[in-house]
Amino acid sequence: MTHAFIGEVFKQGNRYFIDIPFNIWETLNQKGNIPVEVNIQGCVFECKLIPKGEGFYYIPITKSIFNSLACETNLNVSFNVISSLTRINRNSPYTLQKPIRKIDSIQRITYPKAGYCGQLCVAMLTGLSVDDIAEIMQAKAWQCSFSKLLETLDYFGISYEEKVIYTRGKAVELPKCCIVNIKDEKLNHFALYYQGEYYDDGNYDSNDIISYLKINVD
Repeated sequence: MTHAFIGEVFKQGNRYFIDIPFNIWETLNQKGNIPVEVNIQGCVFECKLIPKGEGFYYIPITKSIFNSLACETNLNVSFNVISSLTRINRNSPYTLQKPIRKIDSIQRITYPKAGYCGQLCVAMLTGLSVDDIAEIMQAKAWQCSFSKLLETLDYFGISYEEKVIYTRGKAVELPKCCIVNIKDEKLNHFALYYQGEYYDDGNYDSNDIISYLKINVD
């Protein structure tokens, strides 16, 4: 069922939202985080409604979507409840047979902001910028989970071994190309390894390695 209304965008801090003018609990008979497909002036996207209390919710708006809207007020807004958010590899132009590129070399890149280690690994594998990867991954600093990493590799048609190898601190011979999960003081760290070299500023030994995911490059 489609729920429609006339709304407007408001800014709170660095984020944008649209206030839903009716009680979601009463209208949908649902509570908690509710995944929806939203249509604003023909701009369609998926998100989870954000509760503000007592059954009232906001629609979160990304900066890129906000910039695509012609105005901030009197917007035709509608949404449908969906079972879950679609994986990010939806409508990908790439496949395993036609990946974004053949990985026969890696160009080392750096990124000035902390917390983008997973995005940085995928950027070097694909040849794209970290900002491009973060946008596709829908993950900012410290938000690159292992599941998001795999979904992004799938999106670009990058082949990898399904089984993650856990080293348990033992010395291992890493494959030609892999993404290594490294122990860190606060959060674990992803690092790209290629032909005997780590493509970041770290110098790791076997005690630092938790696991690795082999990237198929041959």
